Amino acid sequence: MVLLAGCADLTVNLTYTPQTKIEGLTIGVPITVFRFVDARGEEGDKGDVYRVGGVYNGYGMRLAKILSPTPWPEALVRDLGAAFTERGVKTVLVEDRLYEKGNAVTTPLVLTGEIRNFSTENRWAGFLAHVSGIVRVYDQSGAQLSEKAVSARLRPNDEEFKTASGQALLERMLNRAVAEFVRQVVTDQELTQRLLAGR
Repeated sequence: MVLLAGCADLTVNLTYTPQTKIEGLTIGVPITVFRFVDARGEEGDKGDVYRVGGVYNGYGMRLAKILSPTPWPEALVRDLGAAFTERGVKTVLVEDRLYEKGNAVTTPLVLTGEIRNFSTENRWAGFLAHVSGIVRVYDQSGAQLSEKAVSARLRPNDEEFKTASGQALLERMLNRAVAEFVRQVVTDQELTQRLLAGR
């Protein structure tokens, strides 16, 4: 597959689309969603909240950065909040702070974690989008209830290849990967049981 031409940085917009695959809950206790730790390392230029991917040549050298006009950690918190709302779960969103034990929270549950991949890429082998991390759930007192690895790794589908290319394709793929990551988090069976049980 031919790499995108040129060396100018590209911009993609992060937009969450409500998921028809998310089943609602009849009764769910509220949850607070805190900002996730950026644990992407070199992939994220060591904490650049606008960096969401890159274009690389056959030798693995970066030709261009892919950037978001808004910080991705804040967008992820909002996306998780929107998905919980789809399920009928009230949320408190904390976009600007990481969770620390002792933080005052008003909900029975807290969701946070660390993100290890948040990227859309064009490499010699083709296009790829990958969002992954460790998701942790705490109770109101700060006791950790669960920890789980979640990953959404995908390549373009046939429809995306037919209707988009280059920058638009990279944007669609990243948004689809984010939506799949969010779906896996909010529909997790153990978390669902805790939302229903209230602890």
